[in-house]
Amino acid sequence: MIAMLRVENVWQRFGTLEVLQNISFELQAGEFVCLLGPSGCGKTTLLRIASGLLKPSAGRILFNGEPITAPRPEIGILFQQPNLLPYLSTRANIELPLALRGVPRTERRRVAQDALAQVGLAEFGEVYPSQLSGGMAQRAALGRALVQNPAVLLMDEPFGALDAMTREYMQLELLSLWQRTGKTILMVTHSITEAVFMADRVIVLTARPSRLGAVLDVPLPRPRRLEMVHSAEFGALVAQLRSYIGAPSS
Repeated sequence: MIAMLRVENVWQRFGTLEVLQNISFELQAGEFVCLLGPSGCGKTTLLRIASGLLKPSAGRILFNGEPITAPRPEIGILFQQPNLLPYLSTRANIELPLALRGVPRTERRRVAQDALAQVGLAEFGEVYPSQLSGGMAQRAALGRALVQNPAVLLMDEPFGALDAMTREYMQLELLSLWQRTGKTILMVTHSITEAVFMADRVIVLTARPSRLGAVLDVPLPRPRRLEMVHSAEFGALVAQLRSYIGAPSS
């Protein structure tokens, strides 16, 4: 079986600074995988390579067996900050990738309206970003990533800037959307608890220069529920990941 996303011996250097060393792993179709590691270890760099925004110094990343050499609509990316254009409505922000591709206005409005419904913003299409809460703005950014119907979603710590309650809500919303759509997701996070709660597998990178440190399967049943975080099994998985990355226990 050809992997949906395959990372093959990726190295990345910026001048004399070596960021990634010989990273290899793969994602099968429909998997939810979290990428975990110390700050500055190159997680975002790896996502940028996977999105086609950055060329690796060596190695390659393949989508369905084809090398990724430039951004492509089958691969969507969601950053930590929503980066919505303040002078466009929520709907127009979501339509933007389609407008840039020259999709006719009627068609892109229909697709954008479907995306608004998927992310729970059907009634907020004409609202401007300044009128949205942090969670709503991030949902709008997710809708913008979804309008091209990507097979793979790359997510760079999308909930890192949210308060704890909104973060939990967004985690559940994302899991629900993932289960409905069958997208393949690679999500960067700094939160060990979030990684265990969200993922089928967690890929751990070492400190820079970053190498593949460990891969942990998460056998928790789905759908995931918030009360799972208090279980002994959940705690054991968190402790195992802490041991991999050398994180403090509190």
